[in-house]
Amino acid sequence: MNNLKTIGALLILAVSIVACDSNDFDNTPSLQAIGDVYVRVKKSGDDTVYAPVFYTYSNFSMSEVDVEGPTDSNIEKNLSQYNNKMAFRAVPTENDFTTDDVENGIYQFDITAEDLETYTISDKLLEDRLEPVKITEFNYDKTLHSIQIDWDDVEDRDVYVVKIHNQMDGEIIYVSDRLLASNHRVTADGTNNWSDFTTEEGATYVVGVYAYKFELPSAASGYDINCESVEYREIEW
Repeated sequence: MNNLKTIGALLILAVSIVACDSNDFDNTPSLQAIGDVYVRVKKSGDDTVYAPVFYTYSNFSMSEVDVEGPTDSNIEKNLSQYNNKMAFRAVPTENDFTTDDVENGIYQFDITAEDLETYTISDKLLEDRLEPVKITEFNYDKTLHSIQIDWDDVEDRDVYVVKIHNQMDGEIIYVSDRLLASNHRVTADGTNNWSDFTTEEGATYVVGVYAYKFELPSAASGYDINCESVEYREIEW
């Protein structure tokens, strides 16, 4: 999250939010927030499975964020603080994935700020989906801490990103630039996209190859994601 190239980085553009109970909102500094709902797609055995992912970013401190999906979705989620009070999220567990696709439509994010003001924003989930990423080659040299990864091209993706986490959906310790080719090499000493996380010998880390479909192909930010396709591998440092 410290790298501005990270998908899901805290980039805030000029997006209006609606104050639900503030009478003097027009006299306060401009507050901004973004809600993002997208579908994570992966393989589970022979099945393609789906689960929703929710993020909210703001330029003010939040204390609570709840999201409600379209009527037919029956989705209600309470987001948790992620890194700081200006980022909340709800990421799926294994039990959240099903062979049924996620309902498209408008998702409403209800935000309670730290000062107890409340705001509402929304994001529309579109119908575009990606096939799961399929890694075809994964070679890890434990001595050099280098990884060579190849994967099948994912049709209709906008970009690929390779990340290394300290645990599943945990802190990002490495993130590649946005990639168009379906291969990537990571070296501990040869790349500059590592965070200041201190790796430990013998620890297990999660490598993810992600394909992204944005709501608009021209999207330059790390949000406005519509679909995220991923496959993971583990390495022992």
